[in-house]
Amino acid sequence: MKKDFVLGFLVISVCFLLVACGSDEQTASSEEKQESKQSEEGKTKEVKESPEEDFEVATTIEEIIEQDPGKYAGNKYNEAVVHRALDEKNFQDKDSFQVFAHLLSLVSESGQYKAFHSFAEEFNPQIETAVSETPGSMELDNGETVNGTANIAILLDASGSMAQKINGTTKMKLAKEAINDFVASLPEAANVSLRVYGHKGSNADSDKEVSCDSSELVYELQSYDKGKFQDALDKFEPTGWTPIANSISLAKEDFETAESASQNTIYIVSDGVETCDGNPVEAAKELHDSNIEAVVNIIGFDVDSNGQKELLEVAEAGGGEFKTVDSGEDFQEVWEDERVRLYNEWSSWNADNYNNVSGEQTDKKNELYGKKSDFMNLTYDEESHLKDAVYYLEDNEQISDEAGDELMSLIDQRQGILADYEETFNSLLETVDEEGDQLKDDINEKGDEMKEKYDND
Repeated sequence: MKKDFVLGFLVISVCFLLVACGSDEQTASSEEKQESKQSEEGKTKEVKESPEEDFEVATTIEEIIEQDPGKYAGNKYNEAVVHRALDEKNFQDKDSFQVFAHLLSLVSESGQYKAFHSFAEEFNPQIETAVSETPGSMELDNGETVNGTANIAILLDASGSMAQKINGTTKMKLAKEAINDFVASLPEAANVSLRVYGHKGSNADSDKEVSCDSSELVYELQSYDKGKFQDALDKFEPTGWTPIANSISLAKEDFETAESASQNTIYIVSDGVETCDGNPVEAAKELHDSNIEAVVNIIGFDVDSNGQKELLEVAEAGGGEFKTVDSGEDFQEVWEDERVRLYNEWSSWNADNYNNVSGEQTDKKNELYGKKSDFMNLTYDEESHLKDAVYYLEDNEQISDEAGDELMSLIDQRQGILADYEETFNSLLETVDEEGDQLKDDINEKGDEMKEKYDND
């Protein structure tokens, strides 16, 4: 019995030892597998963190800006931190391209270069300031200006009272001579028309209806032709009543059928007030407030005080001026004053447009100079940081002198590409200069030409 017990105990003990040994072997195998897995993961992680494995040297600015920015680029750069990062890396088995790739991964400024490249690509060097064609030109929403032609309509009173004489010459003749001289002095770009009213019938009550309906466009709105305009002036003589309101309304139709212009101006030459029951104040206001935006000026020729007051109201309603004359000399002075006004307007036009163009040109040049300066400073910083890293590796014998020379050559090659890109900014600056200077020359040339037309000195 005792023998059987001992034998059983021995069998159990052996089984226990076998189980224990098997468990130890399984545990050891599991640990070995875990260590192997961690080792593989470490290798994989190291490969992923090595930027130099598939590195290719950039040969264009486009390739440079597509590279990743350095870990310590821009404001993150710190010499001591970069040196410590270099100490953690073994470069003994690396070629110069691999070392260069690692240096770029630390201090490359490619991220900021990309922003400068985008700026240069999107920058518009063209001068966009809209130059008005004439003083007071209207500017459209898209920056363009309407046709620069000035439309000038002259409404001449041919009522019977214009046959009265001043110093032996009829008012009508004096008016015709003054009008002809003024129209002849207008710039070639201007269109002019002549409408005469009250030139039919007579100033008798029996002819009132005929005369009040008489308002005729004897010279259609067009450029000035000396012969044709003189023929138009010779077609009529003063006879009838004074339909001012009706003539203003018809002048509105004349403008509507003509080419659009930047300036629509009416000069009414009359020696009296409305005598055909119309409302010239209302007609002038309607014309001025319409999309034509015409200005109504009135020249009162030998008009009494009551008449001057009424004609002044008409001019004010039309957004214009009223002037009175009592002789042919006064008439000439009015046109002279008008020429002075136009001379001053062209002077202001010249100065305003020149300054506007010059202002935009200066703003664009300053912006480009600023960006160019920032770009070049950035390239200098990157070059300095890269070369400092190379010197550090050489001083600490982490790379050979030969490898150091190769790295310096790679840095110089990269800097050469960046320096060439500086020409992009220079080209944009040149375009801004040429565009602005040409526009300013054109403005001065046109301004001088127009001022000469109105200069009587």
